Amino acid sequence: MSPQEMKQLKLNRIYKALLSLLADHPLSDISVSVLCRNADVSRTYYYRNYKSMQEIISRHQEMAIKSYLRILPHAAHMNFTQLMTAYFRLMQRQSTENILLINAGLTDTLIKTFRTVYLFLVDQKIIDSSNTRSHHRYFPSFMAGAVISIQIQWIQEGMKETPAEMGKMLNELFSFAAQK
Repeated sequence: MSPQEMKQLKLNRIYKALLSLLADHPLSDISVSVLCRNADVSRTYYYRNYKSMQEIISRHQEMAIKSYLRILPHAAHMNFTQLMTAYFRLMQRQSTENILLINAGLTDTLIKTFRTVYLFLVDQKIIDSSNTRSHHRYFPSFMAGAVISIQIQWIQEGMKETPAEMGKMLNELFSFAAQK
C-alpha cells in the first residue's frame, strides 16, 4: 500500500470512528484517546496530523468532494449548474453523515470545507471566476454560507428536489445563467 493510500485509509478510519462517536456523544465529550482507540490509530498519529476533530471532518469532506469531482465525466469543463448538481448528488449520498454533523453543531466546519473546495475549484480553473463579484474577497465565504444553508434546509426537509433541480435553483439564485 502506498503512503498516500495509507494516509487515506487512516483518515477514513478516524473519520468513521468520529461519526460513530458523534451518534451517541456531543463533540465536547469525545476524547482524543477514545477516538484513537475506536479508529485503531495512535494518539501520536492524531496529534501529528490534526489540530482538532473538526479538521478531521474538513479533510475527509474535502477529500470526498475532490475525489467525487475527479470521477465525473468532463469534470474540468463543468458549468456552475453541473457542479452544484454533482455536489448535491454527493450530499444526497452522504445525507446520513451530514445530518449527524449538522445535529452535532458542526455547520461551521461544513461551511469552511465548502469554502476551501470552492477556492480549490477556482484555482484549478474548474469554476469560471471571471465575473466581478467572484473577485470580491468575501465572495467565497458568501457562497459557502449560502450553499451550506440551502443544503441543510434541503436535507432537513427530506431532499424533495432532485440534485439536478438543486443545481438549477442555485444557478438561478447566484445569477450564473450567463455562464456556459
